[in-house]
Amino acid sequence: MSEAVPIGGYLPVSFIDWAGHVAPVLFLCGCNFRCPYCHNGDLVEMTSGRLDLEVILEDMKKRSVFLDGLVVSGGEPTIHEGLPGFLSSIKSETGLDIKLDTNGSRPDLLGALVGKSLVDAVSIDVKASWSDYPRIVRGYGRPVSESLELLRSSGIPLEVRTTFVPDLMKIEDLIDIEKQIGPDVRWVIQLFRPGETLDPSLRNGSVPNIEELKKRFPGTILK
Repeated sequence: MSEAVPIGGYLPVSFIDWAGHVAPVLFLCGCNFRCPYCHNGDLVEMTSGRLDLEVILEDMKKRSVFLDGLVVSGGEPTIHEGLPGFLSSIKSETGLDIKLDTNGSRPDLLGALVGKSLVDAVSIDVKASWSDYPRIVRGYGRPVSESLELLRSSGIPLEVRTTFVPDLMKIEDLIDIEKQIGPDVRWVIQLFRPGETLDPSLRNGSVPNIEELKKRFPGTILK
């Protein structure tokens, strides 16, 4: 099972990856997007080492009384066709609820996960206006739009995340994204931070103006 769904990282406990939950995080290898500002290049390029799922499961089961759930992130988890079986096995082994972090590019597989009750919450990245996806992530926005609509109608807890990168985007782009998302959805604007980005030209890139974002998007969560 772990061979079909390669695990590249494991965080034993997190207080910030699922609001209101104490949860470990599994980071799966591989991604079908190439976001230039990504800080997980080793996962995207699948150069990180592989971790043993059985060892991780034993660790989680020992601490399950203190855990509220599990976050499965990436990379991009939905590129792996074995993901449904992977999540099903984790649920049966640990009894933990699962939050999935996804870029939304696989509405077909995402729909299967929701239909089989294999995910209890989802964070989906809306990275740009739909028409701007090819420039930002070298991918297409339409599948992400379909995934967003699927999740909005599913009734499961939903969070939408957008990383604001001043060297790639303008405030007006965020306004367009806000319209795409629609009302009554928890929207988190993630603040770009320079570092080991996939695109070396952004490693010393500009940081967002937090005060400007607060004024333009009052009530929106900034992280």
